[in-house]
This record gives sequence, C-alpha cells and structure tokens, in this order.
Amino acid sequence: MKKFQYILILLCLISVTDIKAQFDAHFTHYWNMLNFYNPAGAGATGKLHAFATYSNQLTGFTNNPKSMLINGDLPLSMFKGDHSAGMGILSDNIGMFTNQHLYLNYAYALKIFGGRLAIGAQVGMLSVKFDPKDLILENKDDPAIPKSAVDGSTYDLGLGVLFQHKYFYAGISALHLNAPLVEMGETNDFQIDPYYNFTAGGNIQLKNPLISIQPSVQVMTDFVTYRADITARGSYKYNEKLFFGGATYSPSTSVTFFAGMEVLNFTLSYGYELFTSGIGAKNGSHDIYLGYDIKLDLYKKGKNKHNSIRILQ
Repeated sequence: MKKFQYILILLCLISVTDIKAQFDAHFTHYWNMLNFYNPAGAGATGKLHAFATYSNQLTGFTNNPKSMLINGDLPLSMFKGDHSAGMGILSDNIGMFTNQHLYLNYAYALKIFGGRLAIGAQVGMLSVKFDPKDLILENKDDPAIPKSAVDGSTYDLGLGVLFQHKYFYAGISALHLNAPLVEMGETNDFQIDPYYNFTAGGNIQLKNPLISIQPSVQVMTDFVTYRADITARGSYKYNEKLFFGGATYSPSTSVTFFAGMEVLNFTLSYGYELFTSGIGAKNGSHDIYLGYDIKLDLYKKGKNKHNSIRILQ
C-alpha cells in the first residue's frame, strides 16, 4: 500500500514541473461511447443518445484514479443533409491532480459504399488543477513544488472519421491535435500529447433470432505507449428486454467482465477489470454505465418512437 502511495506522489512531483501526458480516461463500455472517443461518432445511433459512466480504478489504493463522464449526441434533423452534434464533460481525478475536459462535437455524413461515412470535428476546453496539500516532503522549500493549489486551462481540437455498414463499423480519430500546453502558475506546465483511437465492431446474428454476438476492438495510442481492447459480447432478447454480457482482453494489462440489460430505452451495465500485472484481483476497477436512447422526430409529424437500440441492431 505505502509503496503505491509513494509511486503516486513521485508521479505528481514529476508532473508539476514539465510533463507530457495522455489526458483521456479508459472506460469499459467503449463500444457505447463513440461520441467520446471519436467526434464523428455524434449521431451514430440515429437517435438522441445520452449516457453517464463512472470508473473507480485500482480500488483499495489511496488517491486511486476516478473518472466520470456525462455525454449526449443526436442528429440535427432541422437541417438538410445528415448533420449531428454532441457534447460531454469528463472529470478525472488521480492523486493530487483534477483534470476536466469539456467538448463539443460536430459530424456530417454521406451515404457511400453501401453505408454511412461521417467526418467529425471537436473543439473543447481542458483544465488541470494540482493541489499539494496532502504531500509530505522532506524539502518543503523545493521551488519546483507549488506551496498551494495551481491550475490552468487551454483549448483543445480533434478530428475523426467513422464508417457504418449494416454488418460492421470502423472509425479512427485524432484527439488533442494541437498538443495543448496548460500553464499552471508561473513555473509549472502540463503538456498533453495528441493521441489516436481506432475502433471497430460488428454484429453476428445466430440461427436463433433472439441471440446475437457483437465483437469489437479498440486501440488507443500516442505512438509511444498503447492500449488495445478486444471484446466479445453476447446478447439475448426476451420480452422486449435485452440482456448482454461478455469479456474484454487487454494484452499485458487486464481482463474485464461485464453484464447489463436494456429496457424501456435505458441501458444499465456493470464491469469489473482484473489487472494481469500482479496488482491483484481485489484491486481492480469498477465501471458502471447508464444510457438512454430515444428516437426524436421533432420536426416531423407524429409522436416520437421509444425504442432502445444499439449500433448495428
């Protein structure tokens, strides 16, 4: 326990002087969060898609990472053509750092190659706060360590493309393209590296029409480090309810198990990540996801249709 606390403190000490860091959190239910990982994912479901997710990582350790994301996107049916928009806010806490990311996404799509090709752009605001109040230092006069809380903010840019077909989807995005530099006080900087995200998935309908399989994959990298997630998810539909579960393997990192259900336009799911690096099963990560999907026909005659859907289904 103490060893891990010292590691967190060391990371914080390195960070407040001059650091290049990947800013974005990883979440278990990435396949339902395209608008977060890729601005072209706005409007991908063809419905109002709203969700909140919370991740409590490395449980049992002091100052462990905690991330919360609230997101929403929808098609803009008031305009001609296939326009969509989305927005979200991420709050990420690790050690003495509190990071926040507020973003707006816009996507325009064309029908091509028998599917839908969307091109998206993102503009956002990043903020970073470092509070050293819990640090215990041998040299309290070290000029590299702030004596009180420091913070800063800057703008952020991203781009992405997403292709959706009846049987599969695939997309790639580049986030933090402007390599934002957050100035925190007079002597401290926080550098955020661009990172790239590839995601793809499909739908396999079995002979039993109530059962289907949705494989998916996601790769996040800044070309220095990377994380890959390979997911097998199965779904069973019964009495207008959809039950699903599966597992994700992340090479050299973890194995994650998850289960959930969809009912009355709501999706609720829970996942637990077991790290394979020796941290231990009891110190894994808990993820919970709550989503809501609804078809909006605000500019058409007739009532809104309330059907819960997912991409490819």
